[in-house]
Formats: sequence, C-alpha cells, structure tokens
Amino acid sequence: MHRYTKFKPHTAIVDFVECYFIWEGKAEKPLEFESPPSALCSLVFNYGTSYYLSNHKHKKSPVPMAFFGGQDVKNYSLYLQGEIGMVGAVLKPCTLFNIFKIPMFGFTGERVAFNKLEPEYGTIILKEIENAENEQERVAIIERYFWKRLTSTNYATKEIIRAANAIYDSKGLLNMAELIESMPMSRRTFERKFLNEIGVSPKTYAKIRRFGNTCLLMAGKRDVNLMDVLHEGGYYDQSHFIKDFKYFSGRTPKKYVENNTELANFVDTVNIVERRLQEAK
Repeated sequence: MHRYTKFKPHTAIVDFVECYFIWEGKAEKPLEFESPPSALCSLVFNYGTSYYLSNHKHKKSPVPMAFFGGQDVKNYSLYLQGEIGMVGAVLKPCTLFNIFKIPMFGFTGERVAFNKLEPEYGTIILKEIENAENEQERVAIIERYFWKRLTSTNYATKEIIRAANAIYDSKGLLNMAELIESMPMSRRTFERKFLNEIGVSPKTYAKIRRFGNTCLLMAGKRDVNLMDVLHEGGYYDQSHFIKDFKYFSGRTPKKYVENNTELANFVDTVNIVERRLQEAK
C-alpha cells in the first residue's frame, strides 16, 4: 500500500512553493517508479530506505537522503525497496535561484545533497523530521525552513518569476511572443536570464510543462483516447504529439500508456490537505 498526501503552502510563499507532500509505503520487492518532467524543482527528505535514480544524466545513481532537485528535462525513474518514507516540497521554477543564486542550467537533472547547499542546517532538519511525531509536524518543519529562507533572500528577477509561473499556470500553452513582448527587457536579455534562473530556455520550459501535463491526463490509466489527450494537452497535430513523447520518454504515446510505471499506478490513496500550515510563521 502506498499513500501520498499533499499539503498546500502558506499564502505568503505560494509564488515559490507549489505544495508539500508525504509519500509512505512499503516495497516488498524492488519497484521502479517512472515520472515525466514536471517543470518544477524539489526539496526531499528521505526517512525510509535509501533508493536509486536513473535519468538522462545518471544511471542507477544513489540519491542523497536529503536533497534539492533541479529541473528534469526528460522522464526519470526511481528504484525503491523496503520502507518508503519521504517528505518534501514541490518548488516553483525560480525558488532555488531565489534562495541560492546558483546558475540553474548546471542544476538540471541533478539531486544535490541538502547539506552541501545548506551547511548551516546540515543534518539538523533531517533529524527533526525523523523524530517528528506525525506528518503535520514533518511538513511544518519544511515550511518553517522555507519561510525563513524566502523572507531573507531575494535573488530571482521578478519578471522571470512572473514569466515562469505564467508558463507553468498555462500548462505550457502561453503565447511566447506575447509574453516576451510584455517583458521590460530585450528578448536576448530575457532568454539569458530565464536560462540562468530556471535552467532551460523559455521555449523548452513550455514544452516540458506541456508534456508533463499531458502525462498527468493519462496518469493511472491503461485505456485512454489518445486523440482526446492530444487536444486537451494542447497539441495541434499528431506528429508533434508523437515527437514529444519519443523525445521525453523514448516511447510512442501508445507504448507509454501501455507500459508506464508512474506512481499513480501504485498509489492506493491520494489526499490533498487544504488547510494551510499557519503555525509556520
């Protein structure tokens, strides 16, 4: 049994935190979970059994027990066995740059140990999470961390924050020419800043978001009408639809539906907690 719970963040940091999550379960035998790129970043604390990752950069690489994850630009897989226990934050695209001012194009596909970027906190937060009595307390620990960091640093360009969040909210279907035209900077400056602060170009980011959303339309299903998914996902023709699936997942849409091992196929319950964690203040 696998249980996945989402928690909404405090209203003051919704431009930077999409949600928090708890994933708990048990893998009696080795399991592979596949995920499409989400156009989001992450902070994850693992208090279960260690696990491995494969993506376009790494082949069955061990994942740190606490890590920041950059943009994924293609599908990736997690290999788990034993106790599954994770708490984390799903982060809006500018969040990590806003905190650390790290060029994000070198961060794509990476899982960087938490204490490497946060030596002051080191293993303290992971120990607090391991000792927490319940999931609400675990999530509150992470929210307090972000409350502190996001109110003390402000490196991201406000126009890039707005643009990236607009592309995400539109599910990758925003008119890029109109977006660039609305920016108080040249196209070249906008694209350079976007690459530095998000990790990919605006056009690539929109493609990642559109593909990730299209996969969500099929998540947990083995029988879908692909033409309906094509249109709902914002693809104008079948050739681009197939081309994106082959590029991001290495398979045609039909093969992807038949063979994907996304988490949605294994989770017994998904809960969304609407109550925001006001105590983080």
